[in-house]
Amino acid sequence: MKLYRICLFTLACAMTAACADLNYTEENTRDEDWTYEYYGEGIKNMVFDAYAQVYNQEFEANSTSFLAGATDEAMYALETGAINSYVNGGWSTANPFSTTWDKSYTAISTIHMYLEKIHKTDISDWEHNAQYQNWIQQMELFPYELRFLRAYFYFELFKTYGDVPLVTTTLTNAQANNVTRTPAAEVVKFIVDEIDEIAPHLPVSYATEVGNEYGRANRVAAYALKARTLLYAASPLHNPDNDKAKWEEAAKACAFIIDNASSWGLKLSKYADLWGDNAFFNQELIWGIGRGASNTFEMAHYPVGVENGSSGNCPTQSFVDQYEYVADGVTFGERNSGSIDLTAGDPYEGLDPRFALTVVKNGDEWPTNGSQKKVIETFFGGFNASPKYGATPTGYYLKKYVDGAAVTTADNQVTRKHTWIVFRLGEFYLDYAEAAFNATGSANDKTFGLSANEAINVLRSRADIMMPEFKEDGAAWVERYERERLVELAFENHRFWDVRRWKKGAEYFKDVVVANISAEKQLTRSTVTREWDDKYYLYPIPQTEIKKNPALGQNPGW
Repeated sequence: MKLYRICLFTLACAMTAACADLNYTEENTRDEDWTYEYYGEGIKNMVFDAYAQVYNQEFEANSTSFLAGATDEAMYALETGAINSYVNGGWSTANPFSTTWDKSYTAISTIHMYLEKIHKTDISDWEHNAQYQNWIQQMELFPYELRFLRAYFYFELFKTYGDVPLVTTTLTNAQANNVTRTPAAEVVKFIVDEIDEIAPHLPVSYATEVGNEYGRANRVAAYALKARTLLYAASPLHNPDNDKAKWEEAAKACAFIIDNASSWGLKLSKYADLWGDNAFFNQELIWGIGRGASNTFEMAHYPVGVENGSSGNCPTQSFVDQYEYVADGVTFGERNSGSIDLTAGDPYEGLDPRFALTVVKNGDEWPTNGSQKKVIETFFGGFNASPKYGATPTGYYLKKYVDGAAVTTADNQVTRKHTWIVFRLGEFYLDYAEAAFNATGSANDKTFGLSANEAINVLRSRADIMMPEFKEDGAAWVERYERERLVELAFENHRFWDVRRWKKGAEYFKDVVVANISAEKQLTRSTVTREWDDKYYLYPIPQTEIKKNPALGQNPGW
């Protein structure tokens, strides 16, 4: 079950002058008659334009779209990193991180133009081309794919801004500059209604479709989008009265995915197989952004001291402390709360296997390629540590998503393919558990099929994980669930949004603990206090947009 390889779509767009140059207030510069009479460079490329906006630079060095450095998961090694503006007070209406606004409305505008003028598509002049019937079949799916993408972009806008203009037609500049924001609940209803209408028309897989174009929007991705949207809508940020009916809707939507996963060809994979050169074809992946071979992400995240390594997003001690020991479920932080003598033994031995797959610690051999493999030293004065400029500020380096087989030396470099997870099956066991617990008030209630504890234990009982079962309930369950969600979905861009929708920013994001390892290998903790304000639960509407259209108003506190 795969969705589209975005690297192919962005490349196709970049190779032609036909890419749209517009936002939701502007008209398309593509010649209209030409667009709707040519399949490849015209009609299909217009569809590619909308797909291309999903790409948001997760794998670029110092990207503000890779959000771990703005959470308690990580700190970005260089103080000049753009991601640090989220946590040092540099975030403002003049510096609003407006990528989501810009890309979403650019795509939505393109989609509206296609949907409104689909009657103009006429490629009959090409009926003797050998691919003509294939083109016709693909064009039958385009409207449903585009409506899925429109729903996806409205979800991105909803989770980022809350109330946003819900525009469903093309607008003149005058109209666009007078739109008002639609309440978030209505945006959510639009997304859910769209998915319910279009999902049956999308294929479950493109394996038997014309062209075998894995990666295009399919039925499973549509239902995944619906389930995630309903979970966010039920969460405290958007459900302040804790309406149980909203949690019930989310639980049912997640249960639908779990119940149908096998028939759709989905199954849970080994944790280590979720990323790496072949991850695009992992059977747990519902929708992923596939990237061509590169070593850019490795250069950004290999430790200082590894040739061309820049440290990047370094896991915090706050994050490491959440991992439990296999034997008893006690966390690292609970067992090792004071100073730790790293010469007296390995305090990390026996931790949840996901720890070693996610974090590089002092003494690990990393990266794995033969030409650069070395024992990592994060103690003061060590080869990969302070006082070297750019060394980890936390005591740890990132391993998850970083392909240790990539070679970043000046000569004989080795590049690897990367896949950024948008939706995967494992997420929906967690989403289901959260929704079912909040809907029923119990982690052991089976109203929707599995109990919340049973759903989580499916993930924890994978052969390569085998962690102690969840048996808690009540407040203790919530605490452990939030820890489990952090560990399972680490560095997949969930934590930034989860803490916001739970309205727990001050609890998790203000004080972040890092490890300080002395030259004598004594580990102590210190706290870094970051900027947090409750207005950060929602992004600011870009000031440039408000200047054009004061009717938009601004989000609270900004």
